[in-house]
Amino acid sequence: MTSSENLNALKRCYELWNETKGESVGEWLDLFDDTVDFRSLAMAQDPSVDFTKPCCSKNEVIQYLSGLKADWSMEHYTIDEYVVDGDRICAYGSTAWTNKKTGKLIDTPKLDFLKFRDGKIVFFYEFYDTAALISGASA
Repeated sequence: MTSSENLNALKRCYELWNETKGESVGEWLDLFDDTVDFRSLAMAQDPSVDFTKPCCSKNEVIQYLSGLKADWSMEHYTIDEYVVDGDRICAYGSTAWTNKKTGKLIDTPKLDFLKFRDGKIVFFYEFYDTAALISGASA
């Protein structure tokens, strides 16, 4: 796939992710390579966000998404800007989630860095306010 095809597929995934409030998991899984390197800035620094541990496969990403959706409800996921450099894409915006156990809302800037190979995401690293995430998950 070309850079523009990768970007268009990614934009559609983000749009659906926001529109469905995180229910469009299948579209993301279709875009991930089976051996994706998926990392979250929190990297399970606290037991309350254990789902954020690094993932090395699509199956582990499924576990990440299951943990996220079990504990959090999405309010929005807004991407304001994309930067493309060949097979690399940065998506910048913001996101807000409410913790289902604590009722706390977190609203944070969000930056995702992705690398594509043959039309599939092979690397995904997400950056956000980890202190807010951990605080939101703590009673």
